[in-house]
Amino acid sequence: MSRVAIVGGAGRVGVSFAFHFLTQDVCKEIVLIDIAEDVLKGERLDLMHASSSCGDTRFIAGADPALLAGADVIVLPAGARRRADQSRLELIKTNVGIIDIWMEHIAKHNPGAIVLVVVNPVDVLTYRAYMKGGKNRQRIFGLGNVMDVVRFRSIMGEHFDWNPMHVGAYLLGEHGDGMVPVWSQVNYAGLRVHDMPGIDPEKLKQVYTECRSAGADVIRLKGGAGWAVGVAITEVVRSILMDEKRVLCVSTIPDGDFGIAGDVALSLPTIVGRSGVEGYIHCTLDETETEGLKNAANVLRETYQQVA
Repeated sequence: MSRVAIVGGAGRVGVSFAFHFLTQDVCKEIVLIDIAEDVLKGERLDLMHASSSCGDTRFIAGADPALLAGADVIVLPAGARRRADQSRLELIKTNVGIIDIWMEHIAKHNPGAIVLVVVNPVDVLTYRAYMKGGKNRQRIFGLGNVMDVVRFRSIMGEHFDWNPMHVGAYLLGEHGDGMVPVWSQVNYAGLRVHDMPGIDPEKLKQVYTECRSAGADVIRLKGGAGWAVGVAITEVVRSILMDEKRVLCVSTIPDGDFGIAGDVALSLPTIVGRSGVEGYIHCTLDETETEGLKNAANVLRETYQQVA
């Protein structure tokens, strides 16, 4: 029987994921863990009420870390939001502390679970979780650029009037300004975009620019992302539980793959299955893409050193 635990289960991201995952009908138990007890109870009821139409899933809710026990996958979207008087590094240090606490709880209650880090900055915090969780690169990884890829494909579909479900594209490197679009591999329905007549390179750049600013735009307009990130988390967790072996741009700790040493977490085209990270798809990158990936790794290393 599959069981998924969500730390931060009463928050926008946790609830959005819980609902979308419910609609997949692939999990018998979803555990919502949060300190906001009244909100948590309300969200559990609301989700449970939908189960008769969406899926045979039992919802459990509470604040006790012992609820982590028995989960196949633990999702970590819980983290602090940046205050107006707080620097970016101060925020990162606060969230490093939160990751440290929950990795201790996981070590106590469920050391064999697969851990998916979602809280931002996801690459830095994924590496922190990896360091605190026994340095297991197979079972500890982050959402990385899966969310950005979901956005990228959707924005490209809208710009070119394409079905976004048939857009193939990857964003590697950092979840943030250092993400690297793999233009050499972008395709629509299997046809390379660069081989298609009438594709304006400037319009492609516009798609990428819009994708880079999308997170900030959503925060400015509605306070934060919910639905799309819930879908992105679902893609990863479903691939784990169903052993789908999908290729997803999760944030992982490479072991020399793509020329990146294992002292950093960043997004690579990763095979995700029942064991967690099961390998990489070693696609050919052009010179610009390779350099962008190395630069992203260097930036992330420097950031982690400042908060470690």
